[in-house]
Amino acid sequence: MHNAFNILPVLKQLPVRIESAAAYSDRLLLGTASGALLVYRITEATGDKQQQPQVTLLETKKAFSRRSIEHLSVIKEAGVLVCLADGLVTLYDLHTLSNATPLANTKGASVVAVYTAVDHIDGIPTLVSKLAVHAKRKLVVLEWRDAEFYKSFEYSAADKVTAMQFASPNLLALATAREFLTLQLPRGQWDDLFPADTASLRTVAGLSMSASHIGGGTSNNGIGSPDLSANGSSQSASEKPASASTAAAASATATNTGGMWGSWAIGLSGSSNEAKTTIARMPNEKLLLCHEDIGVFINSAGKLCHREYSGPMTFDRTPIAITYTSSYAIAISHESGPASYSSTSASTSSTRQPQKKFNVEVRNIGTQALVQSLHLAEESPSSIINGSGGKQVWAIGQNTVWRLMPVPIQQQVEEVLSAGQYDEAISLVAQSDSILESEKHELTIKIRWLRARWLFRDQAKYEAALDEFSDMDATPTEAIALCPERIAGELAEDDSSDAESIISEDSDKKEPSLLDSTQAQEPEALEGERDKKRSKPKQIIWKEALYALMRYLTEHRRALQRAIAERSREKEYVVRVPGQDKEDENGANDDYINDNNGRRRSGSIGRSRSSTVDDDSLPHVRLKRLAFSLERMRIPVAAMAQVIDTTLLKVYLECSPGLLGPLLRVKNYCDVEQSESLLLEYKRFAELVDLYHGKGLYRNALQLLQSQGKSSQSSQMRGSYPVVRYLLRLPADQFELVLEYVRWPIQIGVAREATANSAADGSDSSMDADDWPSASSVVSMVFADDRPAAESFPRPRVAAFLRQISPKLVIQYLSYVFETWSDQTPVLHDDMIAAHLDALSSMPNAQVINNNGDSPEEQEADAIGELRKRLQRFLRSSKFYSPEKALARLPEDRLFEERALILSRLGRHEHALSLLVFSVASLLLAEQYCIDNVCNCADVFVTLLKILMSAPPKDIFDKEAEAIRGGTIAVSASDRHSTADEIEDVRRRIHWQFAGHLLSVHYMHIPAADALRILPPAMEFTPDILEYLRNQLCALDQDMRSTNLAQNLRVGADQQARRQVHRMQSSYVAVTETRTCPHCFKRIGSGTAFAVIPPQSGKEMDSHAVVHYSCWQRQKSASKNSALDASASVSDENRSDASIDVDDTNADAKSAWPGFELKWA
Repeated sequence: MHNAFNILPVLKQLPVRIESAAAYSDRLLLGTASGALLVYRITEATGDKQQQPQVTLLETKKAFSRRSIEHLSVIKEAGVLVCLADGLVTLYDLHTLSNATPLANTKGASVVAVYTAVDHIDGIPTLVSKLAVHAKRKLVVLEWRDAEFYKSFEYSAADKVTAMQFASPNLLALATAREFLTLQLPRGQWDDLFPADTASLRTVAGLSMSASHIGGGTSNNGIGSPDLSANGSSQSASEKPASASTAAAASATATNTGGMWGSWAIGLSGSSNEAKTTIARMPNEKLLLCHEDIGVFINSAGKLCHREYSGPMTFDRTPIAITYTSSYAIAISHESGPASYSSTSASTSSTRQPQKKFNVEVRNIGTQALVQSLHLAEESPSSIINGSGGKQVWAIGQNTVWRLMPVPIQQQVEEVLSAGQYDEAISLVAQSDSILESEKHELTIKIRWLRARWLFRDQAKYEAALDEFSDMDATPTEAIALCPERIAGELAEDDSSDAESIISEDSDKKEPSLLDSTQAQEPEALEGERDKKRSKPKQIIWKEALYALMRYLTEHRRALQRAIAERSREKEYVVRVPGQDKEDENGANDDYINDNNGRRRSGSIGRSRSSTVDDDSLPHVRLKRLAFSLERMRIPVAAMAQVIDTTLLKVYLECSPGLLGPLLRVKNYCDVEQSESLLLEYKRFAELVDLYHGKGLYRNALQLLQSQGKSSQSSQMRGSYPVVRYLLRLPADQFELVLEYVRWPIQIGVAREATANSAADGSDSSMDADDWPSASSVVSMVFADDRPAAESFPRPRVAAFLRQISPKLVIQYLSYVFETWSDQTPVLHDDMIAAHLDALSSMPNAQVINNNGDSPEEQEADAIGELRKRLQRFLRSSKFYSPEKALARLPEDRLFEERALILSRLGRHEHALSLLVFSVASLLLAEQYCIDNVCNCADVFVTLLKILMSAPPKDIFDKEAEAIRGGTIAVSASDRHSTADEIEDVRRRIHWQFAGHLLSVHYMHIPAADALRILPPAMEFTPDILEYLRNQLCALDQDMRSTNLAQNLRVGADQQARRQVHRMQSSYVAVTETRTCPHCFKRIGSGTAFAVIPPQSGKEMDSHAVVHYSCWQRQKSASKNSALDASASVSDENRSDASIDVDDTNADAKSAWPGFELKWA
């Protein structure tokens, strides 16, 4: 509650009894019981508007009426004064108060209503004024149009009308003792609204029928609020008069027992007959239909206003008259008898306080809250009127006239804001006619802004507060700033440094000012709700705030993501800009904002206030609590996204750590510096790695993973595997970083393989293989993988990097490259050979772990043998390495088989075979070499035969002689030779024996002439040589027979072709210039394609049919089963169709039919 009006008695102790009154412009008319009319002029105070206006008696019409003036109404637009006296309505000229015109058809009149508005008649705006008079059982309506009398209407009325008002120019609302009705004008159609009883009004208003509501003690939004009397004292408004309470309770009881109609029946026979039924005009073309203390609103169409008002307006006393201003409904009631007592519940004790008296009740029309209760001490008012469209309010007593002076609107708003009644303030601003329309929206937004902050900080209604911010399109930083500093960071306000600042510190903390003044009178339900909130742990309340903030920021984050997807760089928000108040002449801060201090800036809500308003009746509303401006600013999307994402990270750390991963693993705008410090503080290393990765700080992430991998305290990231796993996530352009940080996992793996009994870093040997992968596993995951990044890495650089660590890793990597990606780069193939050679060169010095019980020498030999086999397979299969470079890398004293393979690629087969025969001492390898290369070199077997029949070169390593000397190679098992001659003799016999094998097996590749020339005369004629000669002779004979057969076949084919040509030349068809096609009967020219159809059996050659080729094709497709088609079809026994196509380059027609020659005649 607040002070809305100051009541001032302007006329006291008049010598006459006032029965009626009317006010218009600067005139006040009073009708007396003696029939006199008093005319006063009102002069408003020019300075302080709270001063009492001056009222001057201008004229007294003593003989204005013979009887008491029961009612006065003014139709200012028509210049008519309506006077009801002695049951008759008389019309007077408003300016002269003469020219009385009694309305004879209104005899017995009891109720009068007037109305003026602009109505569109036939599409033309017309000023329409109407007067309605209820007289006995009829209703008389008079109408003026544009200040000229137009017409009068009469309608029959069944019941006695107790109140009526115009809802619109064509709708009249009426009240009888039983119900509310409407009359449609001018048709005269009556419509029932609802019964005129308390229960019905509550039912149609949509409220429950509980006895507590029907009791009607206090208003909806003014529970337990203090009253302000005329002299400023506080009065209680929590109890009704005893009579009204009894009547309401009786109505409720009747409803519970007999329903709505039962209540109506009691009203007809009991106390409801004495209840006052009132219809009062309200702003915005609305009417208030009131019975006893309950009133409902209807609009100009006669429909209930459900959307604007949540329930009925409940008065504390039954009103006898109601009027209105732009914001308030003002009701007067008869003062109750002796002061009653009300029981008030407090948190500690129960007391009984006397109920103060009041007879003027002011309620907010929008919120229906009790605003003020006034007590007119001089006497009880009998009526209340307004003038100048609700700007003047007069309370009329029998001998006293009071003026209700409105408190300045800025003072009212400031007062309700200081009490925390933000809904009340919003309603005042919206309804006030003292505020510029251009200012209302801005003030409303500011009050809603303060209400949202109050809900969040003082009421712990976080969802409602954040929804309010969202509806206003406020910047999210405003809500973030209400949080503690550990959430808001630099945005935190001074009084929000701790989490407990948003909730009550303890049970003794003062509650919001809305409830301070009536803490002793607040209802038990509200007190219980507050106790429940106090008893809730602070941590729970703090969690609720965080969850609400989480949902709020998530919605804004989605909106920003949509803006980013649409490539919007800026987004518009409402931003609060603090005001810059100037000091007054005394040096104190002014309570209001100076007009010249830039109250609005460019882009603020509403119209700019750069110009002042000359009309003093509508000053600028300048409130200290609203000393800030709300401006619409375009904020960069990236900057706002950074604030929201960083705040969301802080909120997740507090209440939902599991949501950190989904936030950081996707594209986010978190501030790296703040997020890094927070995640390190909470030891959320995995989420910190995701943050680094999302921001492109790959080196920071790898440094963190490597440090945590080496740390013995870290359990989640211990080992080298987290580093390897992160390397797989890096893009291809981070190749240098991959090489830098993959070295540590590979070296750890190599060291673990070298020393299986100790860990790589000198710790215990219980290192898990999953945490410490082997070097080969690291290479397989990072480089030898099917990821696009791994495939795009520069492979020569990878091979060079791996060669620095271990040649086996190069072999592993390049093997995958050749097998999977089919790389044909010569450099890589050369690197593959070099890696094998490096591995072979390091094998003798390698320490092989004895796992199978074999000796290290045996395991080393096996490893070397396997490695050499892989090299030899690669040398045979690869076609892209450089033989010269590979040959230069080979050692001179070993790896002769590999050298022979490379020499074969160079075409140096004689040298290669010499190595295989003498250095390798393997004739079988030499034979296989010849088999492999016979396609490329036909005389390779002849070369081998020459080598076998000759002595070894002097510059070659002769391993064969060493083998003969050692007995490894011998003709018989008992041969043991030591001298050179003996060794050469054994070698010769071995070679001759193997030469016979070659001649017998590979005779087709060794010509006899070459073999006989090479074989020495001293060589024995062995069965192998005999077999060779036999095979050679057989081969020569077969070749001779094949040659003769082929020659005979060619001669026969030539003769057959000659016979066919002769036959074709002897038979021909003559095509003359006069020859026509038998199908189309057109001439067959020399440039057309035609077909020759052979004659039937027994006919001469001249009977050949020559037709156009197109005609023959059409006939063939049209009738496939005809005789002509059958003779022209292709058969295996006799092809009977022939066609000749004329080539573009040769105009001569050529017959395709065998045995015929076409000639042109």
